Amino acid sequence: MGRSGRGGETMSWLRRSEPEHPGALPLEGHAGLTDDYFELARFWVSAEQGRSFSIVGTMTHWPPELLGSLLVECVETAAAGYAAHTGLAEADVLQGIWRGFDEERARSVADGAKEN
Repeated sequence: MGRSGRGGETMSWLRRSEPEHPGALPLEGHAGLTDDYFELARFWVSAEQGRSFSIVGTMTHWPPELLGSLLVECVETAAAGYAAHTGLAEADVLQGIWRGFDEERARSVADGAKEN
């Protein structure tokens, strides 16, 4: 279940046998996830409520630009995975995700949020 990280240290936090919540993504089987990584954010969505919930980690460990970079990498990874599972073209999936970003950002600005 647990894997060895750098220096042979077992990552005990990967040994969890029960998910933390319904729908939790399994961490087992991700060979690149070693002890030098830390969790920066978690995202949930409710199909029934049409709402999302996000938790972002302590900001003392990273600059805000890291979250922006992570979100872009997440979008690209999600597009590739979605395309692989649905048979849709990855470019089309990526375009749809970016359209969602653009629509949400425009809504946020229209609702009075500051844009830099």
